[in-house]
Amino acid sequence: MTRVVILGLAITCAAVPVRAEREPDPAAAVDPCARGTRWRGHPIDLDVKDAGLADVFRFLSDVGRVDVVVADDVAGAVTMRLRHVPWDQVLCTVAAAKQLAVTREGRVYLVRTR
Repeated sequence: MTRVVILGLAITCAAVPVRAEREPDPAAAVDPCARGTRWRGHPIDLDVKDAGLADVFRFLSDVGRVDVVVADDVAGAVTMRLRHVPWDQVLCTVAAAKQLAVTREGRVYLVRTR
C-alpha cells in the first residue's frame, strides 16, 4: 500500500497486479503440417530410393530456403517419386510417413520424433 499526501489530502493506493494480455507472437511455434494447411512452397520433382531422412530434410531446406533442424533421434530412409509437389508438402508428407512431428518458428523448421 502506498500513502500519498497532497495539499493536506491523504490518498491511499493499493497496488493491484494487472495481467497484461499478450499479443500473438508471430514467431511462436506453429504446426506447418496441420490439417487444412495451404501449401505455399514452389513445386518440385523428387525421385529418391532409400534416401536418408536427414539428407532429404537438408535438400528440402535448400529448396525452400529455410533452416531445418533434425533431431538426433530421427533416423531411417525413405523412397519416393513425386512430381510437381510443393516442397513444404513434401516435408510434411515425409514426416507423416515416418511418424515425425514438425514445428516452425519463423523460418526455422524443427523435425523430431513424436
